[in-house]
Amino acid sequence: MERLRAALGSRPARRLLFAILALAAIDRVEPAILQSLERARYEDPGRDFRFENSDLFDLGPLVDYLREHPRGARRRVVFLGDSVTYGYTLSAAEALPARYQRLDGSAKVFNVGLNGFRPGSVFLIAKATVDCVDEVYALRVPHGTPNVQPLLSSLIPIDEDDRARFQLARPDERERRLSQFADHWRLYRDAYRLQAAMLGSSTRQYLYLHKGAFVRALVARVRAEAAPEPLPGATLTIDAPMSHAMPDAARQRRLRQEDPDLWESADLFLNRRRRIVFLHLSNHSPDMTGADIADFNRVFAPYARVLVVQVPPALTFDSTHLTADGSEALARALWRTRTEEGAP
Repeated sequence: MERLRAALGSRPARRLLFAILALAAIDRVEPAILQSLERARYEDPGRDFRFENSDLFDLGPLVDYLREHPRGARRRVVFLGDSVTYGYTLSAAEALPARYQRLDGSAKVFNVGLNGFRPGSVFLIAKATVDCVDEVYALRVPHGTPNVQPLLSSLIPIDEDDRARFQLARPDERERRLSQFADHWRLYRDAYRLQAAMLGSSTRQYLYLHKGAFVRALVARVRAEAAPEPLPGATLTIDAPMSHAMPDAARQRRLRQEDPDLWESADLFLNRRRRIVFLHLSNHSPDMTGADIADFNRVFAPYARVLVVQVPPALTFDSTHLTADGSEALARALWRTRTEEGAP
């Protein structure tokens, strides 16, 4: 007892005890803090939602929140894709999803653009969130190897059949047990979610990104000044071809075999009676003939369809990534297409 009193009498021991008590007190109110932070980040229609950095860190926290709160205060519209969706070189407010948010005042729009996204990743994220969103715009991204980012297996729920299909590793058993044990400590359990809600990235990445904020702002200004003016008559167009008759079973089987990620994603939304729109972007999306698109649209109408988007070079800065004007033009075209078809 005397030794204990002596130890507690030292300044380091008192500081350690105070830190433990402070953490214990914060841990008790952590759920309320997390709820408030996440509601502000994920539900506020006045904020343009985009990951601070176009990487996977924020994806797990976002999916966790959506699955825990399957109904939002407003309709939920999600834009999936790669750096084109994210808005490479653009501010969050200039990117396509934010431009669309301005037009659809009844919805909360989420920009889920991630660098290097592949079709398999789009399918798995759509599958994990289909019951939590009302509408999805999915950019048809180029194929690559691997077809799914390996880290997805530890970020979002993936069933065993999909793990085997995409050759994804199961979470490490020791890490899983440690996580289960540490789940009683809320600050540890929700560390990623707290960082994502507060900063939109990890603390380390946030500090790194904002260290050079001035330089990036200067570069963006120079690029904007150097960007070519839109050419007269440079018009973005959208086409939604549809076959007059339903393709027969043999042709449907062949189309499924050629593009299983696309067709299975459409199956998912058809079965759930949700709406998904695939954007086939010229000079970026994988090849797909007009006849194949028309048959796909016939099979899955009105719950899934492919829109063929032709973007003139004047609305891009590298023939692929949209300028701010390009984002505005595409958002308006998507909104016009949606309203013309009478979507709810």
